[in-house]
Amino acid sequence: MKLHQLRYFQEVCRQHSITKAAEELHISQPAVSAAIRELEEEFGLRLFKRSHKKLILTTEGSYFSLEVEELLQKAKQIADDMTRLQKKNTSIRVGLPPMIEALEIPLLALFHKDHPDIRLELHHGNSLSLRKALQDDRIDIAIVSGQDGDQDTMAARAMKRSEIVYCVNQSHPYAREKVLSLPQVAQDDLVEIENSQKFRETILERFHQERCTPRIQWSTTQLYTKIQLIRSGVAGGFLYRTVAEREPELVPISLNPPLYYEIEMLWQKNSVENETIRTFLEFARKHGVIKEPENLEQTK
Repeated sequence: MKLHQLRYFQEVCRQHSITKAAEELHISQPAVSAAIRELEEEFGLRLFKRSHKKLILTTEGSYFSLEVEELLQKAKQIADDMTRLQKKNTSIRVGLPPMIEALEIPLLALFHKDHPDIRLELHHGNSLSLRKALQDDRIDIAIVSGQDGDQDTMAARAMKRSEIVYCVNQSHPYAREKVLSLPQVAQDDLVEIENSQKFRETILERFHQERCTPRIQWSTTQLYTKIQLIRSGVAGGFLYRTVAEREPELVPISLNPPLYYEIEMLWQKNSVENETIRTFLEFARKHGVIKEPENLEQTK
């Protein structure tokens, strides 16, 4: 008894005809007839009888039909489960906040170039929600701000210290400045991203320290929109220097004193047993993206 025989049998039950079943299955009529005959010979029972030019199930055939339905459903479930496992083993779910995503796209592109068979799924959110997603096994890697991961279940490695700069367009009065204080920036209309919670908090905290209030007149969920608003001159905004320098029409200006942002990569300690995730972590270490320890087994 083979799965294809059961599928052919099931279709004949539905169509009450070998000819129509063959048409529906896009195979030859003799192939369907042979499958039914082989099943009847294997069990020594008749599964169908002819009535008014239609095939109807015998008593034994009716019992067999119920069992076949259950068997084929189970076979489909197993196939779906194995497909999901295969997909999980050849893909990596990476979570990034919008600002960090813009910073790390070159890294992800380089990884894809070196490992084209591994599919990257990008998930978005703020740092807090992505930490929770990692804890709940909804993502495999989180690239987030700060250094306060749950060390009991997660491994964390510092990635880089990125400078946050104030950006304006080329016609802005500040465009020739090399350094600005936050009281100077506070005179401008600003645009910020709503769901970059940690990035935004870092900037607001510095404003608080400088005892001045930012004029955030624009709020968006899209980094692209933020850059377009800065480019148009209707607002200034804060970006990572690396991101700003990719935009030729923007002028990045350092703050006095400079403002930096800590970024780290998180993963579940037991996930290094997954070869695909281990490949990604080894790639990140090899390219100096995450710091030692070199032996990832130490993070388990």
